[in-house]
Amino acid sequence: MKSEAPSPPSDVKPPSEYTPRAWGVIAGASCSLFCSVGFINSFGVFQEYYLQHELKGESSSTVAWLGGVSTFFIFMGSVVSGSLMDLFGPTVIISVGSVGTVFSVMMTSLCHEFWQFILAQGILMGICMSLLVVPMVALIGQYIKVKRAAAMGIVISGSSLGGVVWPIVINELLKKKSLGFGWTMRIVGFIMIPLLTVTCILCRPAPAAQPVTAPSDGEAGTQETKVPQQRRPDFSILKKPAVRLSCFAFFIVYFGMFCPFFFTTSYAVSKGFSADLAFYTVSIVNGASMFGRIIPGIVADRYGRFNLCILSAFLSGIIALCWTKATSVGGLVVWCMAYGFTSGAILSLQQVCAVQIATPQTAGLSAGAIMASASFSAMASVPISGELAGKYGYLPLSIYSGVSLLVGSCLLVLARLAQEKRLLAAV
Repeated sequence: MKSEAPSPPSDVKPPSEYTPRAWGVIAGASCSLFCSVGFINSFGVFQEYYLQHELKGESSSTVAWLGGVSTFFIFMGSVVSGSLMDLFGPTVIISVGSVGTVFSVMMTSLCHEFWQFILAQGILMGICMSLLVVPMVALIGQYIKVKRAAAMGIVISGSSLGGVVWPIVINELLKKKSLGFGWTMRIVGFIMIPLLTVTCILCRPAPAAQPVTAPSDGEAGTQETKVPQQRRPDFSILKKPAVRLSCFAFFIVYFGMFCPFFFTTSYAVSKGFSADLAFYTVSIVNGASMFGRIIPGIVADRYGRFNLCILSAFLSGIIALCWTKATSVGGLVVWCMAYGFTSGAILSLQQVCAVQIATPQTAGLSAGAIMASASFSAMASVPISGELAGKYGYLPLSIYSGVSLLVGSCLLVLARLAQEKRLLAAV
């Protein structure tokens, strides 16, 4: 009598997605965002330094265009890099982005005029860094499918860590008269080289089975023949209401979200705080943002990615409206930590939401489309903020920032309802 094979015990857990290879990709992706978005997050240091030294004759709103232009090209270029990632994988894209990012930093070290900074630190750096952002998001989506928000939070926290480290490193180097601005930027480039090398080595595409053809009748029992599948962009994802509403929601959110990141330093200077504290406010915001990108990501895997993103945008708007009430050292530090935490959750969960409403084959395009939709508002928000702060003070700037975030959170509610009408569902 034929014996039946023993069935596996019911309490055996499935294998974890967090394999050594997946952890390697997470580490490499974190290094990538440390050198790209993390560096851009430190622009508040450059904003204040340029106004006092390299671009002393320019207005605050004019200098702010540097941060706006680089952010625009990072976001707008993401729709291209995301599509290329879906088609060809990450290897070539990441390599080109890494070399280009270091090159743009080195070219910035040679700049003296505003138009030179626009070309090197604005356009070139933004385009090259766009090749290092969305491909990382899509790559994590290939490896981690269950606890994806937690993994994405860890990866994107690399940009927060960069936002903590880069301002301190740059500020300390700029204070050394023997180095100056040129060698400060070159040292930054030399620091990026080994980190981006790690990214290029570790960030490999996830193994996927190629489609095969079934054997014909005359070939029964022979080995199946693998047939490569023709790949092309699937733009049908852009027709989904949830994708369109998400694009519009983040377009509004980004009008106000970066204002505190770029202008906490100048706000602290205007209030008469010490120069060191003013420069470190950027690091405080990004330090709290690091925890805001990891912890809400872990919670979101259980209670819903869109749910947590809506809550984070709403709280960020409330905190932004309280900006000018931070008039003491302790108050400013607490405000920076609170805003950094809630806004960090937006940056982390935005990418997870984009991957959630897409298929594995369109994850890069979906994430790129949502980032591209925010590119114009992210670019415009910086000079608008500079104009508001320069002409009318920081109260109108805080209102502008807070209202943008609150309206964006309401639009995210619509994007969430387009997927699930039940209010208590984890979406």
